[in-house]
Amino acid sequence: MLVVEDDEKARLLWVHSERLALAFGLVSTPSGCPIRSMKNHRICLDCHAVFKFISNIVKREIVVRGINRFHHFEDGVCSCGDYW
Repeated sequence: MLVVEDDEKARLLWVHSERLALAFGLVSTPSGCPIRSMKNHRICLDCHAVFKFISNIVKREIVVRGINRFHHFEDGVCSCGDYW
């Protein structure tokens, strides 16, 4: 098991590619337009929580295709029912 200090863990959590893709989508698309992202591995628990939170703040639909399923985030809720 990899042991990482809390401050290093916090830094590592901010560099997930799906979060960067979401940030780019938010600044490069018009307001109200859905954001779609694809990835080749499973979405992590932290990113899942962040996407739910951000979808509620920006009032936009965020769709992420993971390796096993689609996640539709809207109004702070995910279509997977928090089961992935």
